[in-house]
Amino acid sequence: MRRPSSALAELLAGKTPEAMYDALSAGRYLSPAAQGSPPEVLALIKTFVRSSRRRALMPATLFQRLAAALAGSGLLNEAGQRLASEEAGDE
Repeated sequence: MRRPSSALAELLAGKTPEAMYDALSAGRYLSPAAQGSPPEVLALIKTFVRSSRRRALMPATLFQRLAAALAGSGLLNEAGQRLASEEAGDE
């Protein structure tokens, strides 16, 4: 049985690291520190994706773990933290 995906994982799913950053920025989910340092955010995303590919995670698991890593990194603002803890709705 698959764990429910967070709304943040759904936002990130299927995107390149650059598109993930753009989606986070456009949605105003980044903390002030992250807004001031896009390379730091991209480095975290790229490093996470690269290391996860070596472990052959299912895509849904990859994006859920990436969402959790971003939530724990201090790079998300309050709205981003809410999105990370919000269960993705069925559309």
